[in-house]
Amino acid sequence: MKRFLKRISLLLLILLLAVQAKAQFEGVHISPEAKISLITCSSGDDLYAVFGHSAVRVQDPTLGMDVIFNYGTFDFNEPNFYLKFARGKLNYKLSAAHFQDFVYNYAQENRSVFEQELNLTPEQKQKYWLFLTNNYLPANRFYLYDFFFDNCATRIRDGLEATFPDQIKFNIDHLDKDYSFRNLIDLYLPPQPWGDFGIDLALGAKIDREATPYEYMFLPDFLSQGFANATINQSGQAVPLAGKPVAVFTQEPPADKPFALFTPTILSWALLLIVVAATLLDIKKKRRSRTLDTLLFFAAGLLGILLLLLWFGTDHQATANNFNLLWAIPTHMVAAFYLGKRILPEWVRRYMEISGLITGMFVLFWWILPQEPHLAFIPLALTFALRAEYIAWFEKKKKEPVTAKV
Repeated sequence: MKRFLKRISLLLLILLLAVQAKAQFEGVHISPEAKISLITCSSGDDLYAVFGHSAVRVQDPTLGMDVIFNYGTFDFNEPNFYLKFARGKLNYKLSAAHFQDFVYNYAQENRSVFEQELNLTPEQKQKYWLFLTNNYLPANRFYLYDFFFDNCATRIRDGLEATFPDQIKFNIDHLDKDYSFRNLIDLYLPPQPWGDFGIDLALGAKIDREATPYEYMFLPDFLSQGFANATINQSGQAVPLAGKPVAVFTQEPPADKPFALFTPTILSWALLLIVVAATLLDIKKKRRSRTLDTLLFFAAGLLGILLLLLWFGTDHQATANNFNLLWAIPTHMVAAFYLGKRILPEWVRRYMEISGLITGMFVLFWWILPQEPHLAFIPLALTFALRAEYIAWFEKKKKEPVTAKV
């Protein structure tokens, strides 16, 4: 609760400072002594913070100004906030605040803050300053956020390129490690096993294409590396765009976390073992555990419907083409309403037989699919395939005529 109240108070303070900054920027020309820097913040404990953050600092000792421009903010008071967030229609905005307050916030969360001063001429500084302040105008500050292609990091890169067209070159081919977008975000997710599971569940095959080194810069750490290796044209000469990161605040070493027992992968294998044991017991007692079947396939169907809604009911590009629908099949929801009955219609038996084969094929051939599955999906898929095929076999066995012994 204390942490929540602290964040609300900080948000109100930032909003107040943003109003003051707007009045301060109008008609301001920065001095030749001004310094413009890329700010990179390290990962945080929460899922939304685990990928780090990027912002732009403008410091002018002549004007007594030290302000941070931050593309990673949004308004909780926006109408239908959560619905817009879920549908991919939430506007983020460029905000401005005092730099020391910005650093204080990250220090409170024990997140390192690094600075890379941009090597710009006085004329280039003024030009980029005008771009930032124009971008900060109420009519321009909002944008439709996209995690991979339009976020706090890409806005900075794209803004500099828009300010200095054809003058910046990112010499980052050596960063190419054949990573897909999924591989890139997986670099940050070991401390977040459930976040990793949710991301791999919700995001489809579109993020499994190989990213270019230029596209790596949607992540703040890679944006920092990109700037450190970039050049900008000055009087016909290519000069370094930015130096190496310098620490503004260095985090305390985090405490070692205990081994996580209840991870998605461990729990998924545990579920499979439970279902295998229940199925063997069913075979021995010549029965079908109807409650188990109803719960399993209702959950799978509900999950599949959510994945379909993310694909077709939102503007999130990354949720399309989701092959997890081969095991979280939406129509399982319909079948689940019949699985509690003692006698199943023939179409339900056939449905379970076919769906079990489809899910089994997912398990056998996942390595050739254009989407990389989470490790927990294999035991989950095996669970549904095993139980679907058992239902089909058991119902068929019941209908076979009994031959009398002589």
